[in-house]
Amino acid sequence: FAVDVEMGLNGNLVFEPSEITISTGDTVHFVNNSLPPHNIIVEARPDLSRESLMFNPGESQDIKFADAGDYEFFCGPHQGAGMTGIVHVE
Repeated sequence: FAVDVEMGLNGNLVFEPSEITISTGDTVHFVNNSLPPHNIIVEARPDLSRESLMFNPGESQDIKFADAGDYEFFCGPHQGAGMTGIVHVE
């Protein structure tokens, strides 16, 4: 099971949705939309982070969350602009 998250939706520096609740073992599918470059950094979890920058619309990265917990994430280049989110894994 995967949940889609758009990055830079409608020309805004946001993850949409920015708060997600999934089940253990689910995958979050991050899709580049606009205002690149974007990446996904999961706080204190370099094993889950996707540091390489995506420049083209439609580029995507998948992150599978195997363990329950709350995972804060952000876009490296746009963290200061508020491009952040959280995944709740139940």
